Amino acid sequence: MTELQLLFSRVEDVILNAEYGSDSFLGFLNEIEAAHVSSYLKNRGMDYTFFGGYPQASRVFLSVNQYYNTPHFPITPVLISSKGNRPLTHRDYLGSLMGLGIKRECIGDIVLLSDTQAVVFVREEMFPHIERDLNKVARDSVTVSIFSGDTTTLSSSTENIRLIVSSMRIDNVLSSLINCSRSKAVDLISDDCVFCNYFQIKKPSHSVSTGDVISVRGYGKFIIGENVGKSRRDNLIINVMHYV
Repeated sequence: MTELQLLFSRVEDVILNAEYGSDSFLGFLNEIEAAHVSSYLKNRGMDYTFFGGYPQASRVFLSVNQYYNTPHFPITPVLISSKGNRPLTHRDYLGSLMGLGIKRECIGDIVLLSDTQAVVFVREEMFPHIERDLNKVARDSVTVSIFSGDTTTLSSSTENIRLIVSSMRIDNVLSSLINCSRSKAVDLISDDCVFCNYFQIKKPSHSVSTGDVISVRGYGKFIIGENVGKSRRDNLIINVMHYV
């Protein structure tokens, strides 16, 4: 059974539980998994909801709404505060949580509030474990509590960048996005590391457009913005939003 077939099998379990009136969830799903699940459920004619704890969440839970009830998603927002002064990164928080033996699918988005604070969305059954055992992130001591603020105001950190590209072929755009050679970009595509709108890209000649979401394993996520003009050498100038 492939990973995708296994994912759809788990979705069928959620559907079956919903048919019997039970609250049933699947998550956390990453954006690529969520895109496949969304397409699968649309083909089945099912009503469903994704939610990751706040409006802009990338990693989400699935709920199948068999009886149109408002689901209570089993997600807890955890506030982690460092007692040190060193800036902590997304990777620092994730590594420390996984160091406790917590699987990646039990951890949702990590939203940095400042250099020393973050809100981490986790499966609710994980919170007691984290509260009890998470004492340090990187080498800094931390405190752990449930986030009591308004999660609807949280947002992912982004930066706006401007690229100059000769064409909108994905291998060309990719080489500028991650500052690599065209051959390296082609290798990433061949190695199944590049996704457009959460579906895998197979051909370096694939053309990207304004609004497309480009995800690259190991490099992050980018949203292609507007074409704002041309350079002196007649290359295209485009805006890009990078999730950092």
